[in-house]
Amino acid sequence: MITMMSKTSMNRQRGIALIYVLLIFAMITLMASQMVTSLWLHTEKNARFLERIQAKHHALSAEQYVALLLEQDFEDDKKKKRQVDHERERWNVTTVGYPVEQGSVELEIVDENGRFNLNWLNAEALDGKRFTTQFETILKNLGIDTQLIYAIKDWIDSDQEPSETGAEDNHYLVLDPHRRTADFPLVSLSELRLIQGVGKQEFELLTPLVTVLPKESKVNVNSALPEVLRSLSDKITEGDAQSIIDSRTDEGFAKLEDMTKLPALKDKTAELKAAGFEFTSSYFNVYIKATYRDTVFYLRTLLVRNADGKVQVAGREIGPNDYRVTAKKES
Repeated sequence: MITMMSKTSMNRQRGIALIYVLLIFAMITLMASQMVTSLWLHTEKNARFLERIQAKHHALSAEQYVALLLEQDFEDDKKKKRQVDHERERWNVTTVGYPVEQGSVELEIVDENGRFNLNWLNAEALDGKRFTTQFETILKNLGIDTQLIYAIKDWIDSDQEPSETGAEDNHYLVLDPHRRTADFPLVSLSELRLIQGVGKQEFELLTPLVTVLPKESKVNVNSALPEVLRSLSDKITEGDAQSIIDSRTDEGFAKLEDMTKLPALKDKTAELKAAGFEFTSSYFNVYIKATYRDTVFYLRTLLVRNADGKVQVAGREIGPNDYRVTAKKES
């Protein structure tokens, strides 16, 4: 009897020991699995990080390439003793893809001097009135309520006094989400989404025609869009704007006299002089999409070219944006 009980006890101990071994093995397996998973995640994270860095460098290389094109264009014009900028010059790279090692780079250059600068609405005296009239013309042609002018003015002026149908902090602070007016010139078109009266439809209609630059900038008639040309003077008709576009040719206009030779504009010299445009450009937006392996890097860079032809970066936005506009090229 004692021998049988002893054997039974030994069997139970062996069973318990086996259970302990299995538990320990399961714990070791679980720990090993977690370590392998953690290592894989860490490796994948580092790989993605390195891919993003590489894609970013591809984008910055494209940015420098465009800057070089703009500087070369300035030197070419200097040699010709004819400083003009138009969309048929070699700097105007249309949306294309450049193959790079394990990826590609797509870029598009937009001449911002061909658009209406919203920061002009904060100009003073006669200039302010002229720009207000120009923007009013653009809004009417787009079918947008012209009261939007005052909302934008209040957003960028330095005071807290609402103008006519505009709005200041006392209006925006009760909205959801709460916000304040910038009281500063616009620095990104995305700010339009925050302004009273700018919904999705208005935003989509406006963004191809407007820009945000320093107030000192001027419209370049060699790259101006038809809607912008029409806004320069109430004497410029839709036909006149199209005539300007058709006559810009491969060389562009270099002086006012070149424009007034057009039959449609020969009697509108005074109006054209008062419009305050120019024939060169200083501001260019570069939209870049750089792909490296499975990683995509988006970059928008605003380049400014000074009077000496040197190009500098005025600003960058990283990431995709829904106001990336496609330049309306001349056919």
